[in-house]
Amino acid sequence: MTTAEQLLQAELPPRPAVLTALTEQMQSEEPDLSRVSQLVSGDVGLAAAVIKTVNSPYFGLSRQVASVQQAVTFLGLAEVFGIVTGALLRRSFVSGDLLMEQIWDQSAARGGLMRRLAADLHTLAPDRAYTCGLFENSGMALMLVHAPGYSHTVSQAGDGLALMERERVRYGVDHATLGQALMRTWGLPEELALAVRHHHGLARLQPEMPLLMRQLVALSAMANAVLSGAQMDWVRDRELVADLLETAVQTLQHHFEQCTATAH
Repeated sequence: MTTAEQLLQAELPPRPAVLTALTEQMQSEEPDLSRVSQLVSGDVGLAAAVIKTVNSPYFGLSRQVASVQQAVTFLGLAEVFGIVTGALLRRSFVSGDLLMEQIWDQSAARGGLMRRLAADLHTLAPDRAYTCGLFENSGMALMLVHAPGYSHTVSQAGDGLALMERERVRYGVDHATLGQALMRTWGLPEELALAVRHHHGLARLQPEMPLLMRQLVALSAMANAVLSGAQMDWVRDRELVADLLETAVQTLQHHFEQCTATAH
């Protein structure tokens, strides 16, 4: 069996039971918000992670949240579902390698920024943007646990290859493909899984692809340019991003500059 087959058949973390129960509430015509609070609060570690995330600068609440019930009240079920999903994702991959902490810190920053941009631009549901940002590099976490020498592969920047090319050369599969597989395993919306699969492929998007998926990839390109300080990449991509997000280039540039000023 090739390394690619081994990684694709690696035991993906099963969908957590609490996520299944929350999905049932999400799909209900009349969600029971008290039940949602009980489901999350029943796991002390999960509840603490949710409250910590809600109180982070990315969510910009005017007052501190002290309980899951308050989080649901202030943010709504969809937002809390995304936050719970992110907390469960981080919990699902354990490694003593410092790269794992970097992956999750970067994912939190990306998810938070994509949520903020989605809310400011009024083109996407913030909870969808947040979840997509969190999962973009989840395949890296999987590879760090299962792929031999993956940390070295990530740090080997002097070979002139982009990370996903390097992954395919060494392992026969890239982290975006694995991230998509994980999202499908967890029963998350297919448009989000497709956006994670193509998050490095802004220029290769096709009109027949789902609009939400293309808009999430565009928002990701903007957020990643902010976080990396890649001004040249942003100048190259901003007209395409503006077209996909149906927003004026000048408006996007204003938000880009605002986010850059607070991110660095």
